[in-house]
Amino acid sequence: MKITTRINREDPELVETLLQRGVKSRLVKGGVIVELPALREPADGYDGEYRIPKQAAGFMLFIDIVESGGGRTNSGSGIVVCGVSGKPLRPYYIHQHGKLANGIHARFAVSTAVVTITGYRHESRITIRKHEIIREGEIARIKTIMIWEDDLNLLPGKFSNFLAAGKAAVEKGNCYHCREVHFARAK
Repeated sequence: MKITTRINREDPELVETLLQRGVKSRLVKGGVIVELPALREPADGYDGEYRIPKQAAGFMLFIDIVESGGGRTNSGSGIVVCGVSGKPLRPYYIHQHGKLANGIHARFAVSTAVVTITGYRHESRITIRKHEIIREGEIARIKTIMIWEDDLNLLPGKFSNFLAAGKAAVEKGNCYHCREVHFARAK
């Protein structure tokens, strides 16, 4: 998980300037994608702390997050991504080549907040976490909150909106050498 931003202008010189300063960035159609530099590793309920480059100040920030994982012979887990309402999201990229077995299968860029659900091999246990961006001046953090953890069959009614994503996470966690997306909105 990381924080990115999109600067809405195709500017090769900006990409070069950012790269020279050690800031990962790339030119895309209609803009520049900038990966915010990490300042601190995850700790105390935050999934890292990131510096917002001055060139990206004022632009919308995105949590860049993945659907990944799958089952192994005796263990494993799968992570699916959904909106805070529990609905599937549309990935910006679906991996179809390379090492797919239990790897990264889809990439999402979500502004403000997103939910991940982890399902585990040989169990119907799930973990639901909410991730949100906290922006404070030139610093951005991803705050992670544990929403619920237990057997999917015991999911309380107030979290029923996560039932479909929870089932997909359990399925992914049990999908032996998973190579596919289990919970995403079609294009």
